[in-house]
Amino acid sequence: MADPVDVLAQLLSHQQAATLQTVGQRAWETTARALQTIQGAPPTVTLGEARLVMAEEIASAFGDPHLAVPIELTTDNDQAATAYLVLPTAAAAAYLQTEADNPEDQEQQTLVVASTFLGQIVQALNQNVFTASSNGLILSFDDITANTMGQTLAALEDACLYLTATIAIARELPLTLVLPGTFLDIVAGAMASAFQAPTASSPLETDTPLITQEDLEAAELLDEGLSRLEATMTTTPNEPQTSRPTASHTPSPAKQQPPITAQRARFTPLPDPGSREHTAGIELLAGLEMNVTVELGRTKLTVAEVLGLGPGSVIELDRIAGEPVDILVNDRLVARGEVVVVDENFGIRVVEVIRRGQEVEEPEPVA
Repeated sequence: MADPVDVLAQLLSHQQAATLQTVGQRAWETTARALQTIQGAPPTVTLGEARLVMAEEIASAFGDPHLAVPIELTTDNDQAATAYLVLPTAAAAAYLQTEADNPEDQEQQTLVVASTFLGQIVQALNQNVFTASSNGLILSFDDITANTMGQTLAALEDACLYLTATIAIARELPLTLVLPGTFLDIVAGAMASAFQAPTASSPLETDTPLITQEDLEAAELLDEGLSRLEATMTTTPNEPQTSRPTASHTPSPAKQQPPITAQRARFTPLPDPGSREHTAGIELLAGLEMNVTVELGRTKLTVAEVLGLGPGSVIELDRIAGEPVDILVNDRLVARGEVVVVDENFGIRVVEVIRRGQEVEEPEPVA
């Protein structure tokens, strides 16, 4: 495989390429820790292909069922760009343990779980890597869609870094990263100061002296202590420390030392690394929290109507009384239900599960 740094140097400067290599290493270390926390075992990664391409050149490479994850980048300077993570649907379902007999059900379950799964990783990247940026660099991801990468790339005119890799823990997950040049340029510029190392032509400058007075005094005490230790070691056992043996002096016989008994050290046995069981199935993500929202209805108001709202105002929604309400998980419609009362609190009884592609209801024909 070509060195990603050499590939990047075709698009950016060598300094920017080196910065992006450091960012990539830090990002993988953070991702690996997040995956280990979620799945209970450290992951491994195998890099595949790395090349510089135009977007339309790889648009036809995503004909098989896949999940497209737009990774959005924003800064305090109003800079913005989007990169893309692509996961094969079947492999993602096997990795996340969301497989189902019905392909539509499998796709829907994988979309929901992948959204929460990736949300944990993006949060870790923002906290541990991109907080060091000079202009408030933040990553986020938009709605995950199915089988849309070809159309997205056909409309993209930027040169891109095309990377493939495989992550493995109990199962393997092949993935593809499509990083447009604009995205890479913003990351390199924002993170350059965070990972800049001192060079020979740029000596390290700091307001604090490299060697303080306390360091000098400590060094003097250490030197004095070493001198005393040396004087002690050069004296004989029967003479004071200030006297030294002469050529005519006959040293006394060495003092008989008690015998030393050696014993074998005992250590607590280490646990068998192969005995640890990996958590399987959807239980891997059982502890992750997902935001559930119930939407009663929507409408549109003009600015004048919003300014005119006050106590007693009534807003008419686009939903008939008694019609099922929408249930959204991580802002994605997954079901509909009816409002009920549970111990003086509102609740929702699910009456319909929404499959992928059924989010928008078609209007009924007028008789």
